[in-house]
Amino acid sequence: MTPLRIRFPQGEFARLRDRLLADPGRESFALLFGQREAAGDAVVIRVIDSHFPQPADYESRSLAHLRLRREYVYDRLVAMQARGGVDTVIDVHTHPFASRGAAFSGQDDADERAFHRWLTDTLEVHYASLVLSRSDYAARGWERVGDVSHPRPARARAQTALEQWPCADEARPAQSPAAALDPETGFLARGALALGLDVLRQIVEDQRIAVIGVGGLGSALAENLVHSGFHHLHLIDHDQVETTNLNRIVGAGAEDARHHRLKVEAVRDHLLRINPAARSEAHPTTIEDPSLLPALAQCDWLLLATDTHASRFRTQELALRFGIPLISAGVNIQVAEGRITDMSGEIITARWGDRLCLNCLGRIAPTQVAAETMAELGAELARRGYVSGQTVKEPAVKTLNALLAALSVETLLNQFTGRQELPPILVYENNRLPRIFPDHESPARRPKGCFHCSW
Repeated sequence: MTPLRIRFPQGEFARLRDRLLADPGRESFALLFGQREAAGDAVVIRVIDSHFPQPADYESRSLAHLRLRREYVYDRLVAMQARGGVDTVIDVHTHPFASRGAAFSGQDDADERAFHRWLTDTLEVHYASLVLSRSDYAARGWERVGDVSHPRPARARAQTALEQWPCADEARPAQSPAAALDPETGFLARGALALGLDVLRQIVEDQRIAVIGVGGLGSALAENLVHSGFHHLHLIDHDQVETTNLNRIVGAGAEDARHHRLKVEAVRDHLLRINPAARSEAHPTTIEDPSLLPALAQCDWLLLATDTHASRFRTQELALRFGIPLISAGVNIQVAEGRITDMSGEIITARWGDRLCLNCLGRIAPTQVAAETMAELGAELARRGYVSGQTVKEPAVKTLNALLAALSVETLLNQFTGRQELPPILVYENNRLPRIFPDHESPARRPKGCFHCSW
């Protein structure tokens, strides 16, 4: 069974642990409210609110025991029902006496089974739980089958690997590194020297990345990901290789264009030639396809490299719906009278909890989304002059794509190493002089009450 995922907003998992584990002499408790999303067998709970009892809310409390006043839990549940937008209760408690190996006790089993039965019978609310030791955690969700409550394995997921906490239920990695990480002969031996073995092991064993759009920019992104050690990629693009693509699509050749081969298949085969042990799944469809949801719900990052507003809007929507951090990369070349007047690109990092997204940053045009998704409306908007109504072939060179792809994957790697403080928007400009600089103005100007990313 696929473990249920409990996703925390940026910074919240670390804050929860720091607060609950601050007292080493007594168990501590928190009550979280979340929103549940299901896609096939994949289930994600996004943590929306955190509530911490005051000292007076504990009936009794010691190193290996706590009991809350009934009124505290009742009042929180009443507040939950009144606020709306949440449908899941997650209780969290600590075992401060345990240095590692967090586990639910027999008393936890009995109490949680009874509480889940009461929640489903009385409020129709979903339920999950976490227990924290001083160095790891255990988690589970509860599901009802007939009249019986059953625990389902769960994993807590932070927005970045730097904030992650080991799960006691997962098998520990072998002491000897996987073949790719072997310090003498491994495919990633040189990368481990730069990034560290622990970082590379986490990238290899614990990350799923979706690349949305595998054209000139997306194919270069995918290649950089495999070279960096990411072993599980989802490649999403419905388009076929054309001769005019061959100046920039990494992994595509003349034979692929001649036979109108799918881009995702050409790029997948290229990645497998680089690292046959990697798992690169080709999805020859658009991001709007609902059959993608079970795979996307389990991804740790979405990397966006499409050139339509509708696909960018849908990707951002899914990132927020499932609490998945997003990196969006885009390039621009403008030509006038046979000369380049602008060559630039930008990388946007939008983690859930940062309270910014492509919508409030002004990177998605609602009129263009409507025109691209509804044919009749698109034709009318074109007739009135709101959109061009034509598919415009944009200028493109591989050098710009390669630079932005490398910078995007470097931005992702920094989420594992924390080597630099990166701004939400990084701009590359190659006009008078090549330069890279942060865009501080767009985040500062965005509306603070964005409908999409504020909750």
